[in-house]
Amino acid sequence: MLKGLLRVLTVLPILATSAITAQAMKFPAYNGDVYFDHRMHRLKFSCDSCHNGPPQHFELDHESGHKLCIGCHKKVSAGPARHCSDCHKLT
Repeated sequence: MLKGLLRVLTVLPILATSAITAQAMKFPAYNGDVYFDHRMHRLKFSCDSCHNGPPQHFELDHESGHKLCIGCHKKVSAGPARHCSDCHKLT
């Protein structure tokens, strides 16, 4: 019984990560890929929170990603913003 419970507790985070990454955009990075779930963010925020002008695709690099993503997470006091591994996932 205990082994089964431990197995479930071990597998749940993996399944949760898989569910998130299935719908997320992947931004490759040397220290671990960053996954961004555009749909989830779209449901919580208006387009002009990130996009200047009409919504359109834009590239994120190290500098712009850190400025936009970490800046917003700190501003709303939610989500990952304390440590690199909060966003960067080695797969």
